[in-house]
Amino acid sequence: LPHCAPTYAAALALCCVGTRKALDAVDRRGLYRFLSNMKDAASGGFRMHDDGEVDVRGTYTALAVASLFNVLTPELARGAAAYARRCQTYEGGFGGEPGVEAHGGYAFCALAALVILNETGGIDLDGLERWVAKRQTAVEGGFQGRANKLVDGCYSFWQGGTAALVAHVSRC
Repeated sequence: LPHCAPTYAAALALCCVGTRKALDAVDRRGLYRFLSNMKDAASGGFRMHDDGEVDVRGTYTALAVASLFNVLTPELARGAAAYARRCQTYEGGFGGEPGVEAHGGYAFCALAALVILNETGGIDLDGLERWVAKRQTAVEGGFQGRANKLVDGCYSFWQGGTAALVAHVSRC
């Protein structure tokens, strides 16, 4: 089953190898065809796999891979920034899709997608920064993925990555 998550992981692995041979191993036409098939024209977002839900994970991973391998076209980008912006919640974070609770992993994916597209305008960056800061707990010092949830080590990556992207966008 073709899936955006392992495609993203494989793309990053090839970039880490970094040789011309590794990068030339990618069938860019086939990759573009796959990403186009994952695109949801109605929402502007992407799904992770055939018949999967459209969310910011699919949107980020598709855009990241397309950008890394120079197949990010206006057709792939069309509507993606608007979709990601619609996922920002009243809390300042981002949910996986419009209208759902903010979550650490989704916040990273939404903001990273907007950074790739150079389309960070129109989001509440201050609200996002406050939301991320509030996810660090006083007792453990770690990060939670959502309000009123337990700390989880993986959120040091997601929330830390989001904070770094917020800082990057604020400087630009």
